[in-house]
Amino acid sequence: MSDIPQVFGNRPVGVIGASPGGFGTILAQDAWLSVLRTLRMCPWFGARVMVSHAAKVFNEAGELVDETVRGQLRDYLRGFVRFIQAGAAAQ
Repeated sequence: MSDIPQVFGNRPVGVIGASPGGFGTILAQDAWLSVLRTLRMCPWFGARVMVSHAAKVFNEAGELVDETVRGQLRDYLRGFVRFIQAGAAAQ
């Protein structure tokens, strides 16, 4: 427990998810917030990506085939990178 600040403290983190149903990733993402807080990480809340009905978004090989979700991920990653570049890890 005493190593938590050295290992996880102030590290930027983002949470995204995909689920086979309609709401699973919402509950999972919310559940992670208390874990991230306990680990003293620096979560980014600038956007959320919650992919429902993942079987329609990914092909059999696990490749992303939905252009709308691809755009959401692209935007999410751009925002997360800006968050890190703005000094999130230094907070």
